[in-house]
Amino acid sequence: MKKIQFISVQELKDSSIVQTNVDEKILSQCITEFQELELQQVLGKATYKRLSNVLVSGATISGYTYSDEDTLLFDVIKPVMVYGSLLYSISPLHYKLTNKGVQNITDDNAKTGDGRDLESLKSNYTTKLEGYKRFLIEHLETDEDPETEAPCSTDTTFAITGISIPDNSFNEEEAYRASAYKTGYYRRIIY
Repeated sequence: MKKIQFISVQELKDSSIVQTNVDEKILSQCITEFQELELQQVLGKATYKRLSNVLVSGATISGYTYSDEDTLLFDVIKPVMVYGSLLYSISPLHYKLTNKGVQNITDDNAKTGDGRDLESLKSNYTTKLEGYKRFLIEHLETDEDPETEAPCSTDTTFAITGISIPDNSFNEEEAYRASAYKTGYYRRIIY
């Protein structure tokens, strides 16, 4: 059974900086991995299966048209898929596993930077992925369809600031006391 992908390899190439000669097998595998490992958790199993069936119907039934809600949802899902797939593809495109060990893949004319370039690229894609994932979760929470509610366990930490505060676990009083003890300044605040 062939796996259904929410974006094609060509759409990934058209929507990103990936060049046309990049190995499609690796990109296809990264799209599937991201879709199954992360997108399914954000959408929930019921919505994920329904959208997969919609894609199968669109590909197999001639004249099939997507509903406006599904079209809008696919438009919100597409950037999440693009940046998630790019993030998943960085390592497999940069390294290959051979019988001699892990090797860095470089062309003769390519300049390879140090590890900071790779980490900077990963950080950039992670930031964009988290932003688009937040848009997707907000869309799922605010649309009219009760089936597309975002699961409660989905982490919506926003990574742009570099500060990670998990959802619903910030205690203002505890944070104030912890910072007051570090600075030596503590003033009693009545909550």
